[in-house]
Amino acid sequence: MDWLQIGLRIIHIGSGILWVGGAALFSLYIEPTLKALGPDAEKVINELVEVRKVPIFFATTSTLAVLGGVLLYWRDSNGLQLSWITSPSGLAFTIGGLFAIAAWLGGNVFTRPAGEKGGAIGAEMKAGGGPPGAELIGRMDAAQERLRTIGRITLALLAVSVIAMASARFLY
Repeated sequence: MDWLQIGLRIIHIGSGILWVGGAALFSLYIEPTLKALGPDAEKVINELVEVRKVPIFFATTSTLAVLGGVLLYWRDSNGLQLSWITSPSGLAFTIGGLFAIAAWLGGNVFTRPAGEKGGAIGAEMKAGGGPPGAELIGRMDAAQERLRTIGRITLALLAVSVIAMASARFLY
């Protein structure tokens, strides 16, 4: 029995479930709800980001899923043996892994600056005292749309990754 392999699979699959499920929940339900709430969403966003630390949750689960996957890939490919990588299973794992890494980059490299930009615009709106002007509203709409786009792309990348990895072991 290979306890390391079992442990890596538990970390990889468990973290992946949390990452993909969280991304789906956020993109399909929470984000549209926040958009519908408009200015009232500020309290919810603050709770999610500052109190519940959702960005840390996604950074942790996505990183564990990717690192676990990289180690499993290394082990399964016997140190990146081309014969395994070019097999049907190896190609499916390669595609799944590349899509997951792209999703990780999107979520961890692009989301944070976009979220911080939206937060800065929100602070600017709040500091203004009165209702925000058209320019600030336009900037906030653009920042929110960028976050939505990143979320949708990340979710699509994760969907391809899950399909590729779920079917890989059954390809010959």
